[in-house]
Amino acid sequence: MAAASGRWVGAGAAVAGLMLLAAAGRADDKEPKDSPLRAELKGLKLNEASTDDAQNGKLRTLMKDKEKAKKLVAEAAKMMKEAKDDKPFNYNGAVVLADAALRLREFDTAETFYQHQVEVATKLKSGAKMRDAHLGLIGLYLDAKRYGDAVDACERAVDARGPAEFENAKAVFLRSLVQAKARQGKFDEALNMTKGLLELTDNAWQFVQLKGWVQREAGKLDDAIATYAEVIDKVEAEKGLEQKTKDAIKDGVRYTLSGIHVENKEVDKAAKHLQTLIKRNPDNPTFKNDLGFIWCDHDLNLEESEKLIREALDLDRKQQEKLKEEGKVDEVRESAAYLDSLGWVLFKQKKYKEALGPLKKAAADEEQGNHLEIWDHLADCHYALGEKKEAVAAWQKALKMEDISKRDGERRRKVSEKLRKAKEELEKE
Repeated sequence: MAAASGRWVGAGAAVAGLMLLAAAGRADDKEPKDSPLRAELKGLKLNEASTDDAQNGKLRTLMKDKEKAKKLVAEAAKMMKEAKDDKPFNYNGAVVLADAALRLREFDTAETFYQHQVEVATKLKSGAKMRDAHLGLIGLYLDAKRYGDAVDACERAVDARGPAEFENAKAVFLRSLVQAKARQGKFDEALNMTKGLLELTDNAWQFVQLKGWVQREAGKLDDAIATYAEVIDKVEAEKGLEQKTKDAIKDGVRYTLSGIHVENKEVDKAAKHLQTLIKRNPDNPTFKNDLGFIWCDHDLNLEESEKLIREALDLDRKQQEKLKEEGKVDEVRESAAYLDSLGWVLFKQKKYKEALGPLKKAAADEEQGNHLEIWDHLADCHYALGEKKEAVAAWQKALKMEDISKRDGERRRKVSEKLRKAKEELEKE
């Protein structure tokens, strides 16, 4: 028995040794454990978001925590660069990540995902995806003010070939090409291109509208006003459009005209367009806010301006509450633009203490409040209240903001002068 027992003990030890070796082999075969960020990205299942609603839902989830979103998007881009052939994100995942990066103003990262969309869509030979991917990339370059890259992207899209849905978008790519040229300051070239498009399309209203856009960019405001008025007539005469569509297009043109009239210092004409739009669209908060702001900014109809702006805030809140009920937004947030308008109309009425609250709230909005004008208004209010240190800090913050419109250049000069004077006053105190 002792001898037999010894043999079995030896055999058991051998089996145990083999088992340990096998276990060690299996441990060696295991893939490296994902980092917490990569595990979270996989858990989001972005590649499964195949519809617009699903992609928007994933985007909302991703953007709930902006600091975390920045890390996740950066990690996703790193994963893309590390992968040689089998990329970790398909077209759907790239759509969500590109949108997130764009919202975070991470332009280089967004470019990675838009370019991936173009490559995948082209391989899939999906006309709709090719169209959307190229437009997304072009839009990114325009938003990032990389106008040379935008021109190149437009030209590549025009030269590329694809299914009907892609080919039918060539007019949109050409329009974007004209806009990119204009943003480069090449106004004559942009207008000549527009002239050629008008000749090819028998003065189609879309390209008449483009002509007006270029004229506005070039500072030819009277010409732009005349051209946009022509657009309204052409749209009304268009036989292939339903009246409802015509009305919507004309409303958009009237809204554009209101902005051009403000730039042209024709406030009364701008107000007339907005009043028409309010009558036609009484539940549209934008039109009410804009009319109220334009009036108060020029010290006109201050009580009526305040009423319109408060109505805009109320309408906007109700619309967001409905969207939340439908699951389309996660939270109801007051518009920074409308809050700024409210603060400004109260400021104009010399209700400085009352104005400070909405102005602070507008400036605190990290998404919508990063605007030179909003921070300038906040600084003006602090200054009027005798809070010069706070005013200086707000004006300094204002100067860190990007210029969004041509008016911002002029405002930047004024802010710099106000900041200089406020600093001098503080030094004397």
